[in-house]
Amino acid sequence: MDKDQKHIPFAVIVAATNGDEAAIQEILDFYDGYISKLSLRKLYDEYGNVYMVVDSELKGRIQAAVMDMIANFEIVVI
Repeated sequence: MDKDQKHIPFAVIVAATNGDEAAIQEILDFYDGYISKLSLRKLYDEYGNVYMVVDSELKGRIQAAVMDMIANFEIVVI
């Protein structure tokens, strides 16, 4: 998928809902920056300086939730 792409192609969504691991990974990659931003936490060092770091446990939980949503997503064609 092109980095400048603003949407996930419908074919990728359909493939992901059918369990295609490459399509699921493509969706996770598409949203990786957003998920990382949601996973930011403040970390303080011994001098009181503040750092923003990605909480890897939280990021993993968000990714698992996205995969669960993909697995339960229904596409209805009218």
